[in-house]
Amino acid sequence: PRPRLAPELDASLNWLNTPPLRLAALRGHPLLLVFWNAGSAHCLNLLQALVPLQARYRETAHVLAVHVPKFDYERDGAVALPALRHSGLAVPLANDGDWAAWQHYEIGAWPTVVLLDPEGNECGRFVGDRELEALHAALEAQVDANFLRSPGVAEMPRLDAAGEGSALDSPAGLLATPSRLYVADTGHHRILECTHEGRVLRRIGTGNRDFVDGLADIAGFNAPTAMVLLQDRLYVADSGNHAIRRINVRTGEVETLLGNGRCGDPVPGIVQQPRDTALDRPRGLAFAGNALLITMASGHQLWAFELGRNELRRVAGQGSLGEEDGGPDEARFAQPSAIVAQGDLAWVLDASASALRQVRLSDGTVRTLFGRGLFEFGLKDGGSRTALMQHPGGLALAADGLGLWIADTGNGVLRRHVFRHHVLSTVELPMPLRRPLALAAHEDSLWIADAGSHLVWRFDSGSGELRRLAVGE
Repeated sequence: PRPRLAPELDASLNWLNTPPLRLAALRGHPLLLVFWNAGSAHCLNLLQALVPLQARYRETAHVLAVHVPKFDYERDGAVALPALRHSGLAVPLANDGDWAAWQHYEIGAWPTVVLLDPEGNECGRFVGDRELEALHAALEAQVDANFLRSPGVAEMPRLDAAGEGSALDSPAGLLATPSRLYVADTGHHRILECTHEGRVLRRIGTGNRDFVDGLADIAGFNAPTAMVLLQDRLYVADSGNHAIRRINVRTGEVETLLGNGRCGDPVPGIVQQPRDTALDRPRGLAFAGNALLITMASGHQLWAFELGRNELRRVAGQGSLGEEDGGPDEARFAQPSAIVAQGDLAWVLDASASALRQVRLSDGTVRTLFGRGLFEFGLKDGGSRTALMQHPGGLALAADGLGLWIADTGNGVLRRHVFRHHVLSTVELPMPLRRPLALAAHEDSLWIADAGSHLVWRFDSGSGELRRLAVGE
């Protein structure tokens, strides 16, 4: 078949870290065009996996990232740039807010990588986050063939690599105890131990993206998110490392409980060595007795790790993206994120379905409380048939145990679900939030990690007062 010249990128694209680029100007070397979405765990897996690939072929191939929104709040590009930066992939980034390039290239799923040869013809497509070996082989073949024809260095555009420079960077995890507030400073790859007012008492982790055990000042994390405490051990979903880490809160020492640093399918059974098993982007943590509940965001399942027996078992979810209710083998999740548990029940936010699910832990039965489908989202209060959320990311059990607080990330609002009323309501706040991603409750206080503004707020549910905490300032 005759080679197909790849479509030129549409002029409507919003370039976020370089001047506008044209594919025609980059011919002469192979090019990877990465179509991705910031809210997709599969896309985050792929971006991370591309980091060493891009480093290896930095002078012999180009990589461009095209962010395509799924949710309304992603259309302005403010969500995409931090997500790319946190992945460690430093490449030109365009936001395709009107889905122009998506349509011209006839893309059908996130993530999709389109490989172009040095003449600008499409010569391969790779869909999903598990196609890296095939992608690597195809790129290597193009680079080798091109080197024989036309050796030379692929000059990449200069990137605007400046970060936010704020005290916190996209915090995405919170935990409140009677005397402490733990903050996952996700973009800075560390955990902060604070007072309830936000004064930092201890920093755990060097602040560099890494996967290192040891004392607080040498340990390394990669985009840590959820945390949960059992006695004097703080458990951390180290999402970017596909691992569960455990911190001794007395000494600050960090160890790996589960995970080998690469995304993969967990293997049920007794875990002999912590790094024997792969996890698939753990995102939420909760305890049910001695069982550590773990949501796998890109595995679309709920797992449990029995601490006493070192046994890993699947609780619910068949493993493919979806929204079906039912028993543990029939039910499907759509990027389960935050989780809380009480007694025999766990509540899980399904980010990609904008849904709140309930799991009966004794038998793994799943049912949807709020949410109407993978592409049904919005901001609407009411009962299960009418209420809508948009890509919710944070969940906390109300201090009285009678309901839930929900960080409705895409809408930038705080929601409340009182169990006995079976309705979802929006909480009036004195000022808007930009991208709330995590919550923690204790007595009348609710702490809100607002990733979009790189801040933590303290909300008094009695008075309605909202105060900014000067964490790390």
